[in-house]
Amino acid sequence: MSRLRINKSRIANASIYLFLGVFALADIYPLYFSLISSLKSNSEIFQSFTSLPTQFKFENYVTAWRLGNIGRYTLNTFFLTAASLILTAIFGAMASYALSKFVFKARGIFHLFFIAGMMIPIQAIIIPLAYLFGMLGGMNNYPMLILLYTAFNIPLTILILANYMREIPAEIEEAIIMDGGSTLQVLRYVIFPLSLPAIASVTIFNFIQVWNNLIFPLVFITEKKLGTITMGLLAFFGERSNDYGTAMAAIFLTMLPTLFIYVFFQEKLEKGMASGAVKG
Repeated sequence: MSRLRINKSRIANASIYLFLGVFALADIYPLYFSLISSLKSNSEIFQSFTSLPTQFKFENYVTAWRLGNIGRYTLNTFFLTAASLILTAIFGAMASYALSKFVFKARGIFHLFFIAGMMIPIQAIIIPLAYLFGMLGGMNNYPMLILLYTAFNIPLTILILANYMREIPAEIEEAIIMDGGSTLQVLRYVIFPLSLPAIASVTIFNFIQVWNNLIFPLVFITEKKLGTITMGLLAFFGERSNDYGTAMAAIFLTMLPTLFIYVFFQEKLEKGMASGAVKG
């Protein structure tokens, strides 16, 4: 009987590992395809989607960087992303603290108001936003675009941080207040440091959303020098639609920051999600 249970357990574990292995290969293959295709000529790309290039064409990256203006677009996107993530973390943490720790009559309404923002698709409000930006002179305006990114990232940030902060013991806050500390000091020295795993997790998700966003820059930015990395790729495909090797090099270059962020912050992401799951 015990052998039967052991065999069933081994079969179950093998099935899980097999499923995870197939899933991992499905996730890794697009990255592998982008990398090897970026070093091939057009003829080699169409001959085989999986084989390594017979001759590595590193000049594809030089052409992509120069003609696609990848360097300038990357810097623009980094600036927009960093500014919006900082604002989102600050205001999201403050709002989450108020909604999770303060008791007032309209708390449930405010919480529902923020969370409802997750259910509004961007496509449904892009036309009113474009009209409003035009009236306020917000076209080609980075501060306005940063505020827009922040507003759309706030709902998910509050959803994750408020649930996390709700589980932080109130005794810690009360001890600081009894020692003469203010609410802002409690937020700065207690709530914010203890919530760093959750903040790191939601920041990674927000980074991906902002970095890969196309619709906002496409609508609200018309000057080429202010374009983002997604606009650069779109223009690149339009101008050089027949040079697939160079196009794949441009795609791989734009993927590197996201891969870098995930690899180096993977531990914080997993720790934040695991903590949130346990606390929930």
